[in-house]
Amino acid sequence: MRLKKIMLGGLTAVLLLTGCSSSTSSQRTSANATDASSFSGDYYKMIDTGRGTNSENLYLEFSSTNDLITIGSGLQILSESHFSTDSYYLSEGTQLTNDDYEQLLKRDAVGTKKNKMKYPDTLQVAHGTTLDGIKDPIMADTLTEQDYYVKSGTKYKLAGISFAIIVNPKTSDNKKFDTTMSSTTIRNYSRDAIKKMYKYIRLKKKSLRNLPINICIYRANDDEVSTINGNYIYQAYCTNGNVGSMKSVNHENVTFTSDRAKKLDATAYSDFVTVKNALKNASTESAGLVGTGHYINGTLQSMKIEAHLNIKTYTELLYLTSVLADRINSKFTEDFNIKCLVYSQDELMAIIIKNKGEDAKTTIIEE
Repeated sequence: MRLKKIMLGGLTAVLLLTGCSSSTSSQRTSANATDASSFSGDYYKMIDTGRGTNSENLYLEFSSTNDLITIGSGLQILSESHFSTDSYYLSEGTQLTNDDYEQLLKRDAVGTKKNKMKYPDTLQVAHGTTLDGIKDPIMADTLTEQDYYVKSGTKYKLAGISFAIIVNPKTSDNKKFDTTMSSTTIRNYSRDAIKKMYKYIRLKKKSLRNLPINICIYRANDDEVSTINGNYIYQAYCTNGNVGSMKSVNHENVTFTSDRAKKLDATAYSDFVTVKNALKNASTESAGLVGTGHYINGTLQSMKIEAHLNIKTYTELLYLTSVLADRINSKFTEDFNIKCLVYSQDELMAIIIKNKGEDAKTTIIEE
């Protein structure tokens, strides 16, 4: 019951944070703030500035995929080196208006004369452009924004913004390509899109023009790269009126035990197989184990594991969960966070958490 109350309280806090109308104020005399000390890991303190301007569209586009979480969490990770979790507060992005999103994501009809264009600042390629044999492709799917504030006394002042341009190449009639667009084409488009985005902010959003702006490129799900979700591929930190140099980044989520996991990280792959076999050998009936590892530039940052058991008694639950916790503790000795969710007949029964540099801790969920 205590765990349920905690979960309900967390849900209430989220609803309070997201249930207000959006605003574009760059300074606030007061705000509802939250403390991130209850989270395991490095998280921002947060303030309530209302629901993000484009959050509904982002949800409709990606709610059925893992991209919805990966886009947001990855953007925070890429922002930490510019806006530290110790000094900045994070809020939903509310600086761009719905009209800004239209200007950046739509494009004029074929044949529109330059002096009659409604969307001269679009991030889309111009009509008549052919990329990798595809005429008039749609490149930018949508945008998302995160705002970063600093606190002085009772005031919160906007001090930086991070944007993600979600690149998801489609044909002019909004259908997926039969083949994957080349990395060179994506890179060239990304460089131009970052320049256009920063130029738009400098010219059209004068209240933001002197702020540091972090612009990142997220490549939406590409089955040839990942069957789980897309990943961030580029980043540019723009400040003092200058477009930052575009740097490659590599965020990747990998399923264990896939061939990709074995190729990318043979040690973690072997450790996972050992844990999986130990669980199967300890189980009277069938038991399954699947994991997802989050890598940044080839280094494992975190792993989420789901264990599916067929138990008949509470004692059996305790035994199999302890086998899992023991093996996770002894085999995964690298410095990354692990979360293991233990299910029986699709009901969550236990959670095992192993944070960096710590031993695994288990919580059995009881009524």
